[in-house]
Amino acid sequence: MNVLNKEVFNQTKKVLGLIVSNKLVNGFSKQFKSYMFQSPKFKPIVSTDNDDKKMIYLCDTLKKETDIPDQLKTFIKENDIKVIEKDISLNYNNFSYEQVLKTLLPKDVGIPFSFERIGHIIHVNLKDEQLPFKYIIGQAILDKNIQVKTVLNKVGEIDTVFRTFKIEILAGEPDLVAEIKENECIFRFNFEEVYWNSRLQYEHMELVNTFKKEDIICDMFAGVGPFALPAAKIKKCKVYANDLNPSSVKYMKENAKTNRLESKVEISNLDARDFVKSLVEKSIPFTHVVMNLPSTSIEFLDVFRDIFLNSTIPPPIPPPIINCYTFTKLDESSDLIKDTIKNVENVIGAKVPSDYVCYEVRDVAPKKSMMRITFRMPTILPYVGSLTTASTTTTPTTSNTNTSTTTSTTSTSTTTTESTNTNNSANNVEDKNNKKRNSTEDSNETNETDSIDTNKKLKN
Repeated sequence: MNVLNKEVFNQTKKVLGLIVSNKLVNGFSKQFKSYMFQSPKFKPIVSTDNDDKKMIYLCDTLKKETDIPDQLKTFIKENDIKVIEKDISLNYNNFSYEQVLKTLLPKDVGIPFSFERIGHIIHVNLKDEQLPFKYIIGQAILDKNIQVKTVLNKVGEIDTVFRTFKIEILAGEPDLVAEIKENECIFRFNFEEVYWNSRLQYEHMELVNTFKKEDIICDMFAGVGPFALPAAKIKKCKVYANDLNPSSVKYMKENAKTNRLESKVEISNLDARDFVKSLVEKSIPFTHVVMNLPSTSIEFLDVFRDIFLNSTIPPPIPPPIINCYTFTKLDESSDLIKDTIKNVENVIGAKVPSDYVCYEVRDVAPKKSMMRITFRMPTILPYVGSLTTASTTTTPTTSNTNTSTTTSTTSTSTTTTESTNTNNSANNVEDKNNKKRNSTEDSNETNETDSIDTNKKLKN
């Protein structure tokens, strides 16, 4: 049976009732609330034929007068309260979500308690053993959650280039256009056509809080704007946002207009690499890059390597701070942070500078985590040394003895910087359980242009 039968919950219970004077009701409710009958949408205090008295129903664990606790017995005796046995009628509305599914599901089938709320939509990921009862579960979720109109289940994995997935509606209306407010911005979108994850609300703001008003943001996989719009609205940054999904771009433009951010957010519908190259060609000096495509973000770091190595157009000086989200698998012999750094270095062909930030955002599967790594793109590449426009830029050279020297920006000095950073990067290992931000920097560094100022840009 995969239909929720509400009549199963129609029942009559025998409980004890107390005839209490009106003047004692409030005091009784405060002192003996735990002994009153508790059930959703059930009133344990009701009127009687006597306008001066109320009936108070006791919980059904107190089946006879001898079950009444001594403290309550004393109160009853001192106030000459009458104890009677009463029948009460209950129906589906008087049972909680958990009580409903405990009644209807087999004992070996778990009750889903974790689901995502997107406006009027609830999104669940049912396990295989729950699927035969999916419509019962969906209807129970719909009935027991206020303002929810649609309950849907993800079918299969996220396997499209746009990060969307197939869904099936378990209960409610087939209305998939949701509107929510997150981080001071209003977002409207069709949940089936774009990627959205409400569980990342805190992380969205965590990154945005590292931005400053003078920052220029390059958001390569912007979706409907969960990073881009708060960066523009809260931090007043200029944002260049891009997504390959036409539906995401459509809704991001609508959201920018709704939030009055059209002048602060410029939106593109390009391949991410082409988008970055177009900004460089236009000499847009972006200071932060957001890369939120965890399954493949790291692969796209090659665009920055190629820009610094092979481009005939001057790259951004100083190089931008990269904020990259990625999935990292954890084996018994591996370390999440070390593996994440190694994956990045394999693509950029250089060591990640020692003042990086790397931490686990959340678990997504057994031994698989979503990570964020933030670092400044290394300036080790020969093109930078040949730029006449960079002659006034200096690069700090950090050694293991915490001394620093400032030299002009040449290919020799930048290479020296990275070789010394190599020794320091191994020290930046963070325990995944405490999730503290790991950010180290030379105490004597004074050049705020070419190194990440953790007080200004990153959170420790």
